[in-house]
Amino acid sequence: MAYRLGVDVGGTFTDLLLLDQESSGFWRHKTPSTPHDSSVGILTGVDAICAEAGITPAEVEFFLHGTTVATNAVLEGKGARVGLVTSEGYRQIMQIARSFVPGGLAGWIVWPKPEPLAALEDTVEIAGRMDAQGNEVRPIDDADIRAALEALKAQGIEALTVSLINAYLNGAHELREAELAAEILPDVPLSLSHVVLPEMQEYERTLTTVANAAVRPIMSNYVRNLRTKLRDSGMAGSLSLLRSDGGLMSSEKAEEHPVSLLMSGPAGGVTGALWVGKNAGIRNILTLDVGGTSTDVALIENLEARRVRTTEVGHLAVRASALDVKTVGAGGGSIAYVPELTNALRVGPRSAGPCRGRLRTAKAASSRP
Repeated sequence: MAYRLGVDVGGTFTDLLLLDQESSGFWRHKTPSTPHDSSVGILTGVDAICAEAGITPAEVEFFLHGTTVATNAVLEGKGARVGLVTSEGYRQIMQIARSFVPGGLAGWIVWPKPEPLAALEDTVEIAGRMDAQGNEVRPIDDADIRAALEALKAQGIEALTVSLINAYLNGAHELREAELAAEILPDVPLSLSHVVLPEMQEYERTLTTVANAAVRPIMSNYVRNLRTKLRDSGMAGSLSLLRSDGGLMSSEKAEEHPVSLLMSGPAGGVTGALWVGKNAGIRNILTLDVGGTSTDVALIENLEARRVRTTEVGHLAVRASALDVKTVGAGGGSIAYVPELTNALRVGPRSAGPCRGRLRTAKAASSRP
C-alpha cells in the first residue's frame, strides 16, 4: 500500500497526518517542535505515527512538508548575517528603501524604522554598469570585486547577495561575481538577484534577494539534515515543501530559493480551509490560525483564496507570489515585555517555544524588567 504523509512544523508543535491512499484511512499525531533542530521533532513524530498505523517509513510514497522555520527566522530576527554587493552609487539602497513612513504626517517621529536585513557596514559597491537595455556600459574589474569580497569575508558574513543595477536584463556581471565568490567565500551561500527575481525595480529585487540570502543558511541546513535523516530511516519517497502560494517545490529547490517558503506554514492552513469549505458547502471563509509563535489570518471568497505578488512577514515585504495571509508575531507562546524606549507593554515576536519547564526572565526578553 502507498501512504502519503503530511507534516506541518510550527514554532511550538509539529503536526503529522498519515493517509492511506487506497483505503482513505488516516492517522494524526502531535509532538513538540524542537527549534534547535526541527528534524528531531519530525523524526519523533514519523516514528510514532508509523508505529500507530503499523507501517514502516519505507512505505511512505509522498512526504509533504509545510514549515514556519523561515517565517519564524524573519519574525524573530534570527536570519543570517548578509553581505550585499551592489553597483557603484547604490550602497544605501536598503537604508533608503522606498522612503515610506507609515502613519500621519508625524509618523517619522514615532515610527521605529526596521533594521535592514543587510547592514550598511556589510554592503559594498563595485564598478561596472549595465544600461536599461542590458548592454554593458562599463565593464567590471576583477581586482575591484576581489577587494570587495575580501572586505565582506573579514566582516564575518554568513550569506552573500549580489544585486547589480539592470541585472535582470543581463546577469553576466553577477555571474562573474559568483565565480570569484566561489574562490574567496566557498562556504558562504550565494544569492544572485537575476536568478531569485529577474524583474525590474532595484529595491524590490535587492530586498527579495537579501531576504533569500538571510534565511538560506537556516533553511539549507534544515532541509538537507531532514532529507538525510528521512533517507536513513528508510523513507525513499519524494520530499516536497509547501510554497507560499500553496504549490509544492522539491527539497533541493527549496535549499536554493527559500524566499518562496516564507509563508509555507500559513499557506497550509489556507489550503486546508479550502478543502473543508468545498466539502462542507461553505464558500466564504475567514481563517484564523493561531500557533505558538505567530497568528495567521486569511480571507477566502467564493472558494478562491486571495493571492498577492508580495509576501509580507512582519515588517518585511518581499516580491514573491503568495496566498494573501496576514501574519503577526504574536501567538500562544509569545513573551510579554516592556521596552525601555516606549515604556509600553509589548507582546512578541519572541516566543517561549515548546519547552514548558523553562522560565524566561523579562531581562532576557528586553532591556527592562
